[in-house]
Amino acid sequence: MHRIPLSRYVVGELRRHHAPRSLRWLTVFALGFGMFGPDARASLPERVSGNLVFWDQQRGFEAIVANDDLFSEVSPFWYHAEADGTIVPYRTAAGASYEDPAILAFLRSRGILVIPTVTNIVDGVWDGALVEQIISDAGRRALNIANIVELAVANGYDGIDLDYEDLLASYRDAYTAFVNELAAALHAQGKLLTVNVYAKTEEPGTWDGPQSQDWSAIGQVADEVRIMIYEYHWATSGPGPIAPIDWVNDVLAFARSTIPSYKVMHGVPLYGYDWVGQSGIDLVWQQAMALASQRGATVNWDTASASSWFEYVSAGKQHTVWFENAASTDAKLQAMTDSDIGGVTLWRLGGEDPGTWPVLREHLGLGSPLPDVVPPTVTIVSPLNGSWLQKKQKIEAHASDDTAVARVEFYINNTLFASDQTAPYLVYWNTRRAATTTVIKAVAYDTSGNATAAQVTTFVR
Repeated sequence: MHRIPLSRYVVGELRRHHAPRSLRWLTVFALGFGMFGPDARASLPERVSGNLVFWDQQRGFEAIVANDDLFSEVSPFWYHAEADGTIVPYRTAAGASYEDPAILAFLRSRGILVIPTVTNIVDGVWDGALVEQIISDAGRRALNIANIVELAVANGYDGIDLDYEDLLASYRDAYTAFVNELAAALHAQGKLLTVNVYAKTEEPGTWDGPQSQDWSAIGQVADEVRIMIYEYHWATSGPGPIAPIDWVNDVLAFARSTIPSYKVMHGVPLYGYDWVGQSGIDLVWQQAMALASQRGATVNWDTASASSWFEYVSAGKQHTVWFENAASTDAKLQAMTDSDIGGVTLWRLGGEDPGTWPVLREHLGLGSPLPDVVPPTVTIVSPLNGSWLQKKQKIEAHASDDTAVARVEFYINNTLFASDQTAPYLVYWNTRRAATTTVIKAVAYDTSGNATAAQVTTFVR
């Protein structure tokens, strides 16, 4: 199961690997529809998918930009189903959608497939009953499928990533029929279908979630089956490794016996938990390492599970933290290579161990990415050079970059006044106590630290 921080819901330049990636995905696409035989998959390199979650979207996007040579596809976590079968975007507390044209433009410019995720999370909870209502009613099921297909077609997405979770085992046949119908409808429009499934080592599985998902049937129609090989220990299980390597290997072995291997995507966790007793709070690598540093804790390595952990005491309570880092990811990537499967899907981007990326390149046989040496461009559009300032003056800059603009800093007479991380880049300044002659400067930075400055000279009455 994907782990979601509930409070987030409640408060609601082409690189050198661009052409090969696009070419291999044309092949994968064809394989998905049976246009080539199974032998063709032997020549395919592993694919890499990344989950871009809206509650950590900026940081996750920065990871993509810095490592765009690695990704064959990205799934923005942007949409969910409603009880009547319609599909709607997740929104901020202010009502704005998390859909971001700048992110889409970047992914498309790099030849990275955009396959957004559609979930059944409502108010921070995986609502299995909602999906059961949809798939058991012919009208709602048809509307849900039509809405999903329209979402992909209208937005020019390459496909849809289906992540309906927490169903009862009794809905296994209905869910299988739904996935079959959805796959046929998407394929008719030239779109891909990827399906997320729970980890298991045999059919039907040990609890309702995996029991509701028929791997063999789903694997026949989906273009990818993304197996969530994590949550061996979870928020309420008590402390332990998230994805012990022996279990990972067992899940992958069963997957290869059940699903065409080139369709199998190994879901790799990049997170962890901080437990007190049987209550855990999820955290990412950056948070885990900061916590260990703050508490003076020693980070240990568990060889049996290929996982990292540490303990500390706070307010008289014993805490145990298990989390994923580059070393644990290295072990899982080796499992991927040994299993000869389609690739990996990373849950999730943002705050992960920076060492993850060189480890991933090593397993994929790729070199270091080309360095980003192109600086951004920036111009000040308000105020104009030589103009007289208003009492409340708008200062606005236009900035662009071949990858992404990280921020624009505004300086008044060489003193930093403010910074803006999103376009339009603007601030307001009360000029009442300003010097008669004022130099306003804007400095734009990209995500690689390259910078460009522009300035104007203005006057105050």
